[in-house]
Amino acid sequence: MTLIASHFLAGSLLTMLLPIGLLVVIGVYWLVVLRRHGGGTE
Repeated sequence: MTLIASHFLAGSLLTMLLPIGLLVVIGVYWLVVLRRHGGGTE
């Protein structure tokens, strides 16, 4: 029973953390792109 519960917990954590991690990566990427673009034009 505990094996099923721990597996479900790991699955739910991955389900929550993967989209959050993806948003963080996209946010950091856009910060780098905007800083390079803004620094180059001004």
